[in-house]
Amino acid sequence: MEIVSSSTTSHCVHMRGLPFKATKNDMYNFFSPLNPVRVRIEIGPEGRVMGEANVEFATHEEAVVALSKDKANMQHRYIELFLNSTTGASNGAYSSQVMQGMGVSAAQATYSGLESQSVSACYGAGYSGQNSMGGYD
Repeated sequence: MEIVSSSTTSHCVHMRGLPFKATKNDMYNFFSPLNPVRVRIEIGPEGRVMGEANVEFATHEEAVVALSKDKANMQHRYIELFLNSTTGASNGAYSSQVMQGMGVSAAQATYSGLESQSVSACYGAGYSGQNSMGGYD
């Protein structure tokens, strides 16, 4: 399965665990005082919100700062954040270094799909690893 990028900045943070009634405005408020460039809420095949979103930032540095909100609460849920941004061009070697810097080995990152998330297009990053694990590349 090929993922087509719809990212405008390539400096993205993937959010997981969102309340199903969360709005784009809730996500902008969550990251305040940072100003995200764009928010995309993921919608499933049945047209229902999936509890995940991709938030784009103007710079890699802003995306990194946004990670300080990892495990913070939005309404009654804690939100997991995943960085999908690099200072230069995305490549697997850099992604492995980033994941290892976060305390995740390259083997763990590849198995769990985290490495795929960090180098895939911003939109759809949460599911890129699952597709490769299922054998549908």
